[in-house]
Amino acid sequence: MVDTHCHVLPGIDDGPKSWEVTLKMCERAVSDGMTHIVATPHFNHRYPYDRHACERRVDELRDKFRSCEFSVGCELKISEQNLEEAVRDPARFTFGSTRYVLVELNEFDLPAFASNALAQIISAGLVPIIAHPERYPIVHRHIELLEEWIGYGCISAITAPSLTGVGGQRIKKFCEMLLKRKLVHIISTDAHDPTRRPPILSSARRIAEKIVGKKDAAAMVWDNPLAVIRGAALN
Repeated sequence: MVDTHCHVLPGIDDGPKSWEVTLKMCERAVSDGMTHIVATPHFNHRYPYDRHACERRVDELRDKFRSCEFSVGCELKISEQNLEEAVRDPARFTFGSTRYVLVELNEFDLPAFASNALAQIISAGLVPIIAHPERYPIVHRHIELLEEWIGYGCISAITAPSLTGVGGQRIKKFCEMLLKRKLVHIISTDAHDPTRRPPILSSARRIAEKIVGKKDAAAMVWDNPLAVIRGAALN
């Protein structure tokens, strides 16, 4: 499996604080069947994003843990300032040298602002991967927005804990509905540590299999994430 949303780099954001914890996360991920992890530190009002520093940290991680492959990216929180930076220097935020970028919406964004922001990102030549759409009240109220964004060319990536019920039954049921309506392309972990928010995908994959079948569930944790890290189009 491939995880395209993981806060695995130490001392960067609210993920692990030490290499020891980072390596425990990697061990858990590999034991669950992970072969590739994209490191996606936050870029928001609380955490700045230094691409070169993150690339150096990923290089260190590759040296320290050789049982898994790693890429660098970020979780870009959409705001007016961050949007300007993404449009001005898109390659700074993408997964490796691809056109894919993981974006996080503000829970309280107005529909018009969110749609406009995603359209600007696409106009800059990027493909937005919408992180955890199941967590946004705006999407719960207006499911047609997610359909519209996917129509623009966005990718929808729910998180494993949401589907397994860690985020509560309401969010779990919403994820199930998104799966049934074919509004999910990727399942990722959004892991932050080895235990409370671990890098585990297999449990969510099994749930997805019961809803969409083994082939489509496998695509959400392997085929589609693999295409993303390779910079290829999704099937």
